[in-house]
Amino acid sequence: MAQRSLRLRLLTTFGLGALALSSLFASLTYIGVHHVLLNDKQQTDLKQSYVNAALIRSTLYTAPTQLANLLNSIERATDSGLLIQTHRQWLSRSHGASTSDIPQSLVNDVTRGRAIEEILNVHGQIIFVVGVPIPAVETQFFEVFKLGSLERTLRTLLLVLGAGALITSLIGIAGGLWVTRRAVRPLEQVSRAAGAIAEGNLSTRLQVNRADREVHQLTESFNEMVSQLVARLERDARFASDVSHELRSPLTTLATTATVLQQHRQELSSVGRESLDLLVADLAIFQSLVEDLLEIARSDAGAIPLVMETVTAVELVHQSVRSAARRLGVVEPPVELASEIGDPLVSVDRRRFERVITNLLENAHHYAGGATRVHVDVVNGRLNVNVDDGGLGVPPDERDAVFERFFRGRAAHDRGVARGTGLGLALVRDHVRSFRGSIEVVESPDGGARFQIQLPVAREVS
Repeated sequence: MAQRSLRLRLLTTFGLGALALSSLFASLTYIGVHHVLLNDKQQTDLKQSYVNAALIRSTLYTAPTQLANLLNSIERATDSGLLIQTHRQWLSRSHGASTSDIPQSLVNDVTRGRAIEEILNVHGQIIFVVGVPIPAVETQFFEVFKLGSLERTLRTLLLVLGAGALITSLIGIAGGLWVTRRAVRPLEQVSRAAGAIAEGNLSTRLQVNRADREVHQLTESFNEMVSQLVARLERDARFASDVSHELRSPLTTLATTATVLQQHRQELSSVGRESLDLLVADLAIFQSLVEDLLEIARSDAGAIPLVMETVTAVELVHQSVRSAARRLGVVEPPVELASEIGDPLVSVDRRRFERVITNLLENAHHYAGGATRVHVDVVNGRLNVNVDDGGLGVPPDERDAVFERFFRGRAAHDRGVARGTGLGLALVRDHVRSFRGSIEVVESPDGGARFQIQLPVAREVS
């Protein structure tokens, strides 16, 4: 399952949070302003309508002929339309209103003596209609107020609030980006430092420069942890080195003694000769164990300098296989090159690379009937050195464990199988990692095991 990005999650949270809050604020503001403006407009127009109805009633009592002039005056003063109905006949009207603007149901309600106020949508325009009965002169008065200006004001307000919500969301995203960078940067630094330490750079430390208190505590704790780890590794390495070094002198004495006994082998009884053979075999294993422990201890402590050279890969493999076979006294396996491999170069420590090939050939000789071939090719910019053997292969559940120190698989429990120290492949993995490479066990095309070394190609010469 793909891992989610903490930075993206924080940024999304800030952005959506800012959008939600700004949208909520804009909506509440619009609803509140809409209610206040519309309610004030209705109350003002309603009071004005009752005042105008009183003026019309007085005019109908005293000077009916002046009604048209009064309607025009009121229309100019209030920017509204006026309609008057008497005995179900429209008596007079102003230029700003039409009888078709008012539904008949509202007209009937006012005719029955009930005052009405209603907001209507007529031909796409919002109007506010006020109907006032004037029973003293058997007349109904209607005043129509157009709310177009209020509607435009509210529409402008909605656009402003929407733009404000968008700008606020962008500010929230920018703030979230700043916060996430500040919050995630220490984690990224810790991750890079941990990766460098995992690759063997034990001098890596986190820098503390104007950090927050929590980050400062994390940095100090991390550096202290690494320092303790390095001190423990150095202490263990020194211990192993000291033990191995101290064991070399008595081992040399035992080896010399065994050699002297071998020279007088014929003078021993059959039981003595058998015991001598077991002693010599175990002594050889012991010597190999001490040498491997000493090299591992020196490698862990950094006492063995890493001398990196950029060399021709094909020539390096040929020389290493030839040297390893001569040292082990085994038949040199053929080196096969992939077609169109060219002449790639790799950066390695030549001595350590030869030790890698020696250990792989020795492992194949002791446990898998010997190495059958060494196949070299380049895949995706990486050099693959494949050492195939003629054995039964490595079980899938042991393919990672074989590179652990002191792991010997079934050989640890089977006296009939050649015994080793369990450190050879561990040294191989450590050396390959020092070249920024990797090693794994897969199945050989011939059915045995294939130890595949992958190294980055420095460059290719055509």
